[in-house]
Amino acid sequence: MVTCYPQMSPGTINRLLKLGKIYHRLLETIGNRQCYLVGGALRDILLNREPQDFDFAVSGSGIEFAREFAREIRGKLVILSESDDEARVVYRKKIIFDFNGLGNADIESDLRRRDFTINALAWRLPDGNTIIDPFNGISDLKNGVIRPVADNSLARDPLRLLRAFRLALELEFLVEPAVFQQGQRISLTGTAPERIGSEFMRILTAPAGVKYLEKLAFLGKLQEIIPELIPLLADVELFQHTLRTCYKVEDLLKNPAFFARFPQEWEEYFNQQPSRRPLLKLAALLHDVAKPHTRFTNVDGETHFYGHDNLGARLAVKIGCERLRLSRIQVKVLRTLVKEHMRLHLLATAPEISDRAIRRFFRDLGSEALGLMVLCYADGWATAGRTIHLEDTITRMINQHRAE
Repeated sequence: MVTCYPQMSPGTINRLLKLGKIYHRLLETIGNRQCYLVGGALRDILLNREPQDFDFAVSGSGIEFAREFAREIRGKLVILSESDDEARVVYRKKIIFDFNGLGNADIESDLRRRDFTINALAWRLPDGNTIIDPFNGISDLKNGVIRPVADNSLARDPLRLLRAFRLALELEFLVEPAVFQQGQRISLTGTAPERIGSEFMRILTAPAGVKYLEKLAFLGKLQEIIPELIPLLADVELFQHTLRTCYKVEDLLKNPAFFARFPQEWEEYFNQQPSRRPLLKLAALLHDVAKPHTRFTNVDGETHFYGHDNLGARLAVKIGCERLRLSRIQVKVLRTLVKEHMRLHLLATAPEISDRAIRRFFRDLGSEALGLMVLCYADGWATAGRTIHLEDTITRMINQHRAE
């Protein structure tokens, strides 16, 4: 049961929004119009969480309202959609206000078009004293459930499937079966990769995000997001290994275990921006993406995957750039991790490791050295269930690097 605060007042809303004078400027802009706080901001306030941005539904034109408000607070106006009458006002580069015009429609019509019941809530400014809740969203908030507003909620915007998983992770809610049922009927093909990439990486950022990668694969949607994974997903053994690697990376991020011996290196690596945590999970997902393309069986019946690291790196770049629209730095990190993921295995299984080879490793990997060690450790565990040879190698390498 989730703690929820359904009683609202003007004083409460002002205190929770923490907007001070800007809130009063907003009230001045409203004038005789109807204006409702809606969506995620209201949901977060009811959960006693600090909102990240603010969504409003206003009578008449949302764009015109936003234009007036931007003048009032000297904010930046961004037109989001002329056809949907949506605009954004950014204040001092950190506070975001989104406005949607109701036209002549009522607020319930607007809420009916929203994604999930916990987001289909409204509070009228400036003096509403009850939450408008036509779809029992407060009950779902209290019970910690992600439930679609309507039978076609996901069909209206297939990205809502990813949003459902992301919200479930961030709020620690359960996903109602209707989400999965609707998810089977939709296609993410054609959804803008920028939108997919944003939600996908937020899923990976969550401490327990990997389980929703598995659910996406089960629904057939991971293949739509990253078609390059189709051959890997068709190989049950290879996909199970990939999942084990992803889960092990996730476990290590929550509990460093062996890597707790190297607190300084751990802290330095994971303090980098952009965050390495989702990128490590993505690298785990993609580290063997090229194996189906490089499979080779010799005359003795031995199977090899020569060059799967190099081809995998090229595929990872394509996925990062085209499928997920990652930043240049994110793509560079992803490429390095996938390309070099065999390197530590080769060192750990060599009869002897020279000091020169260790220096070359840290020189070539630079700031990604520890991340590669984490990925290789997880890969080794997923392959053989044991990591003692990797632990010995990593310990020697880090100790030598510290000494130099």
